[in-house]
Amino acid sequence: MAGRLISGMQLDAPLSHILHARGILTAKDVLCKPETELMELLDLPLSRIRDVIFQTSIDACPPYRSALALKEERESEEGFGHLPTHLMDIDSALLGGIPFGAITEVVGPAGFGKTQLCLMLCVNAALQKEYGGLDGSVIYYDSEHKFHPGRMAEIAQSRFPHVFSDLNNLRKLATSILVYHPHSLDEFISSLDGLENILIEKKVRLLIVDSIAALLQRWTRKPISEAWASSSDNEVNVAKSNLINVRAHEFGCSSMGWLTSSERYLAEAFRIPILVTNQVRISSNSRFSVSRHNEDADTMVHDPELQLTAALGPSWAHSVNIRIILESIGGQRFLKIAKSPLSPVTVHPYKVTNRGLELIGRDNYTCGGDIMQIHIDGKLLKA
Repeated sequence: MAGRLISGMQLDAPLSHILHARGILTAKDVLCKPETELMELLDLPLSRIRDVIFQTSIDACPPYRSALALKEERESEEGFGHLPTHLMDIDSALLGGIPFGAITEVVGPAGFGKTQLCLMLCVNAALQKEYGGLDGSVIYYDSEHKFHPGRMAEIAQSRFPHVFSDLNNLRKLATSILVYHPHSLDEFISSLDGLENILIEKKVRLLIVDSIAALLQRWTRKPISEAWASSSDNEVNVAKSNLINVRAHEFGCSSMGWLTSSERYLAEAFRIPILVTNQVRISSNSRFSVSRHNEDADTMVHDPELQLTAALGPSWAHSVNIRIILESIGGQRFLKIAKSPLSPVTVHPYKVTNRGLELIGRDNYTCGGDIMQIHIDGKLLKA
C-alpha cells in the first residue's frame, strides 16, 4: 500500500493540502523521509510530524482479517467477487471469472483477440445484474487507439440479443464505457492520481489498460514491433527486441514499481478487476524455436534461434496476479491460463467471431505444423 494516495487517507483537510503542495502525494513519500526532513519541509513541530507518520502508517497498512471474514466478504460481493467472462470453461477454471481486487494480464501477438476480450468484458461489466453482469461503468485506457464502439455493439448484440436489441440499452452501454487516450506514460501515470473520485462517482466495476507495453514503447521511442523488421539478420532483430528490455529494466526500478503498486491499490481498495494487455517480443535462445508470420507471403517462417516471450520482463510478470496467454499451435489458437492462484495451467482452443472470443470443443479443430507459442522464463507451460 506504499502507493496509496494521501488524499484518500484520514488526515485533516488543511494538512492534506500542505502535503500535496509540498509534493508529498503517497504514503511512501511520508514514510521514507526522516522526521527532520519532514519538519523542515512542512514547517511543523516534531509532535505533529509523528502524528502524521502514525496516521499514515495506519491508513497504508491494511488490517488483518480472519479467513472466515474474508470468505464472508467475498460471498457477499457481486458475482462472488468475480467478473464472469461467460466463457464456461474459463469461468470454471478461475472459480467465477476475472477476480476483483487483482491485476489480470492478457498476453499475445497482434491480431489474436486481446482487444476483443477487453470489449467482451466491457459488455459484461456494464450488463444489468439480472443478466449476469455488474451493472457498472468501465474505465478503458486505449493507448493504441484500438477501441471500436461499433465492434463493442456488435459483440453485445450477438451475445445478448434479448438485452441489446433494445437501442436504449445499447445507448446505456455506450455511455457506461469511459475511454481515455493517454499519449504518454507520464500522462497515464498522472491520470491515476485523480482516479479515485471517478471510480466512486461513476460506479466503476472494471478498469482496462490496452496496452501497457504500448505506453512503455513510446517512452523508449523504440517500438516493440521493430523486432519483426524485414532484416534477415537475426542478431540485428534480437538486438532491437532486447533494447526495450534494457530500457524497461531501467524504467522498472522507479516508475514501473510505482505504477504497479498504484494499480494494485486501486484494485484492492475499490474491489474491482483490473485487466491489462501486453504485447510479445522475440529473444534469442538456441534451445527453443519459434515460427513467425510472414505477412507478404502469408506463411510461417521457422527460425530455430528465436522464441516469443511476453514484453516488459520478469519484474512486470511477477507483479500481475493472473496471466492469460493467447497463442497458436498448428494454426489453432489457444487461450492458456498460465499463472493463477486459483487455477492450474489450463489450455482452451478458441476462435474470434462476431461474438468476440468463443471456445471450441477439443474435437472440433485440427492442427498443422505452424507454431506461435509464448515462453515464460525460458519455458513452455503445459497443461
